[in-house]
Amino acid sequence: MGATVIAQAELVPPWGLEVDPIAEAHVHVVQRGTCWLRTSVERQHVHLGAGDVVLIRGGVGHSICDNPKTRPAPYKKVLNAMPHRLASLPKSRAHETTVVLCAKYLFQHVGPHPLTSLLPPLIHLRAHEAERHVQLQLLLQLLRHEAIDAGCGTELVVPRLVDSLLVFVVRAWLEGQPVGAGGWFGALRDPAIAKALSLIHGQPQSSWSVEGLARQVAQSRATFARRFAELVGETPAAYLTRWRMCLATKLLCETDVSLDEVASRVGYETAPAFSKAFRRSHGSAPGRFRSLAREELEARAATSAPVARSMRRTDKT
Repeated sequence: MGATVIAQAELVPPWGLEVDPIAEAHVHVVQRGTCWLRTSVERQHVHLGAGDVVLIRGGVGHSICDNPKTRPAPYKKVLNAMPHRLASLPKSRAHETTVVLCAKYLFQHVGPHPLTSLLPPLIHLRAHEAERHVQLQLLLQLLRHEAIDAGCGTELVVPRLVDSLLVFVVRAWLEGQPVGAGGWFGALRDPAIAKALSLIHGQPQSSWSVEGLARQVAQSRATFARRFAELVGETPAAYLTRWRMCLATKLLCETDVSLDEVASRVGYETAPAFSKAFRRSHGSAPGRFRSLAREELEARAATSAPVARSMRRTDKT
């Protein structure tokens, strides 16, 4: 995680928020009223009611409107104008407003995030589905209080709550998927494949082979390879390489360790061998990638700012 933005907005009709796809993920919770969601992937409008929770994957632009016929505008412009519209709203029309809690995720990872990129474009938990998950409901209550009335230590509390929100929404969605579905996340429900993934994640520097991983999970090579590919969506070797490259990009972006050290930590015997694999994966040499990535992160940090009085940005330390 890099930074998060949390907002609670009370919206006077007609209204329409157009959200760009820059963030790695968005979560919206309808607290009161109803609205309509449309994504750049699924052009049909989805009706959202009070208590509904949606998670939108990074790279997917979307809009939320009071009515499908309302033309959306950039969300910053709409939210900046909303306090004045609320102040001038007659009391007799107060019940017409919609209250939405929003969270936006800006990860430190450069490029598509390796986990959120595996999610479907839209996860929609209807109110009756979200209500079945006690932890999710308790977390939403805490976020509502922090969004309305920030207290001492909010800068520390909110980022961790919003991190947890992403986890609980994905968990609630996954529990509603049939066994064998859900992609990489669903693979974690298979004990043998989950153990293999844990070994790869915990010891990426080891010389893992399909045979070695199969022995560790007490399966034949053929059974393990077939099951891994079915659930994870790629071969063990391809997953291991991708995981090593993810770790390498993190080391290149966040540390000053040498290429020899990076190579050793992610399972390559020499820097040249690592550089060749990295160039094949990312299209550039590790040193060049490090320079460009740091420039991008610095530019992103410089342009990040609150977008409205109803929004509060909290950076992670």
